[in-house]
Amino acid sequence: MNRKEFLKSTALIGAGLMLQGNTLFAFLDSKDYTFKKLRNGTGIYVNRGGTIGWLVNNDAVITIDAQFPGTAEVFWNEMKKLTSRKIDILFNTHHHRDHTAGNSYLGKFAKSIVATTACVRLQKTRNVGTDLDKNKVYANKTFEKEWSVSIGKENLFAYHLVPAHTGGDAVFHFINSNVVHMGDLVFNRVYPWVNKDDEASLRGWITFLDDAINHFDNDTLFIFGHSYSPGKVYGSKNDLKYMRNYLEALLTTVKKLKAEGKPDKEILNLETIPGFENMKALWDGALKANIKAALIELNE
Repeated sequence: MNRKEFLKSTALIGAGLMLQGNTLFAFLDSKDYTFKKLRNGTGIYVNRGGTIGWLVNNDAVITIDAQFPGTAEVFWNEMKKLTSRKIDILFNTHHHRDHTAGNSYLGKFAKSIVATTACVRLQKTRNVGTDLDKNKVYANKTFEKEWSVSIGKENLFAYHLVPAHTGGDAVFHFINSNVVHMGDLVFNRVYPWVNKDDEASLRGWITFLDDAINHFDNDTLFIFGHSYSPGKVYGSKNDLKYMRNYLEALLTTVKKLKAEGKPDKEILNLETIPGFENMKALWDGALKANIKAALIELNE
């Protein structure tokens, strides 16, 4: 999948699917995707939607996030080349459609679907207004703050800390393999989607990332929800620090300009956040949406 095609697909996500509840979403079928092994039986799948993380071994098949029904089918066809097992556990990191709409397909092969209670609540109330919502499939096992299980040789741990990207984000850790799926808590080197109606909190987001930075070690391999290329949807703790520092700089910059008496209209027209001039926009108005969320939060 070349960069042009990836940007096109991600822009479609930003413009229509994971965002506004009343926005009509349409996407084109594609044969372009990335299905890549990482380490110790884990891997990633990149297509139209949030990055799917997976684990396959003799004891278990685990899937993190589900994208859309069409891309989930492509994913499952690749998985069947590795195993004849069904999915033991399908995780949803948060409620956005590009992470949960594919539940309607993958759920047919999953013994259980796990998510935070807030994820399910927001999936029911926020994911409305498109054809993808007609056949919504929700997690049948939920948790408030922490969840864990051992399957064969792998121990799994998931936790929700505070509202961040949404009100129901969860981080999932393959403990033995030391691979962590951050969901959309990390948009690696690109402006993130921030929607206050999804109960997003920039301050909470910083807190959540600080916790992950302190909790996991330097050998941890992290999977991210989005980036500008498939090769950037996984990385190290340094990528978490970059994301965290961007969010802090966003809030600090907007707060400073407001203190100087700058009108909101002028602040919204900023072209960059100081120190983060190399951030990329995957859809039109991405930075403006970030600034708008910061203004709302600072006015609360």
